Amino acid sequence: MVYMNYMQTCQTFIYRQIGDLSLELDLYRPEPQAGLSPAVLFLHGGGWNGGRRTQFSRHAQLFAEAGFVAATASYRLSGVAPYPAALDDCQCAVRWLRAHAADFQLDPNRLGAFGSSAGGHLVACLGVRDTRSDCEPALSGFSSRVQAVVDVHGIHDFPALLPSGKLSESAPLFLNGSYEEKPELWRDASPLFFVDGETAPMFLTHDPDDPTVPYDQTVAFATALLKAARPFEFMPTPGSGHGFVYDPGHVWSTRVIPRALAWLRDRLS
Repeated sequence: MVYMNYMQTCQTFIYRQIGDLSLELDLYRPEPQAGLSPAVLFLHGGGWNGGRRTQFSRHAQLFAEAGFVAATASYRLSGVAPYPAALDDCQCAVRWLRAHAADFQLDPNRLGAFGSSAGGHLVACLGVRDTRSDCEPALSGFSSRVQAVVDVHGIHDFPALLPSGKLSESAPLFLNGSYEEKPELWRDASPLFFVDGETAPMFLTHDPDDPTVPYDQTVAFATALLKAARPFEFMPTPGSGHGFVYDPGHVWSTRVIPRALAWLRDRLS
């Protein structure tokens, strides 16, 4: 069972300013302790064109209670700016956290990411890629790659979505064009094609009968991690449906969240 007492104090910061647009993250800190704390960044789903960072507020509170510095970040949705805007924002959020590590007593070398669906796609990208664009020169000395990833039914290979017919509207909107129009961009947005010997350890979950994102997306990603000899754990969640993790009381959440927390603690120890 997952218990949350909601006693952690939340602070909101602007981590990136783009013209008149302020991108914010909510930060939850653990009780004072000796030494630096590990950190985790939560990224919400919503087909890249919806969702809110507050969907992971309760999870961030739980992780803070467990000793993590936890943050939930907003990023530009596809209706505001298409790919690679969301990835650039999320990489910027990681770099911002590292730049302020001393302020928050977090260890910049023990930073993980947790995301679901579109957020699962984005955290997978954070685990397989270095900074795509040095969009914030003040952060140029800080890496955007995380040390561990929890990826709940994320999207990993955009071209492979085509035969399934899944995400047939949200994927082209996110990628600002069809596969026929922009095949290289569809591949560039796919974390599967970036798996290599430096890829961060991954904790993967997916319902074999997921109605929104094909299960094959995570099977193929796990296979790529195996071929690259990268550490991963794959926890199928049969019957969970899609988006279950936002409800901490869901039967699968009560299994996945504690296990993912323990896994991140072990990987970031």
